[in-house]
Amino acid sequence: MAFPVDPGSWEWSYTLFRTEPSPQYLNRGDLCSVSIPETLVRVVDILRHDPPLDLGQLPRPHTRLVVLPIDASSDPLQEDEGATIEIESAAPIAIELVGRA
Repeated sequence: MAFPVDPGSWEWSYTLFRTEPSPQYLNRGDLCSVSIPETLVRVVDILRHDPPLDLGQLPRPHTRLVVLPIDASSDPLQEDEGATIEIESAAPIAIELVGRA
């Protein structure tokens, strides 16, 4: 996983992951914790893979959500830059529907 260093960059607003300390204060070899803080997002696409997608990891994803944080741009040309969440992944992610547009 690569992390943007500049908190003002568009990449920063599109990623769900955060490090502690922030990437701009880290150097090669430093230790940090990585997490996804509770975040409200918009689902901009649902990707289904049959057969499951081979990304070189197990389990292979069969359904992924492309999401953007609520405050990210709504420009349709930039929505392909959203973060991807694999459904039924090994990561402990809780998803709760809070509304529909």
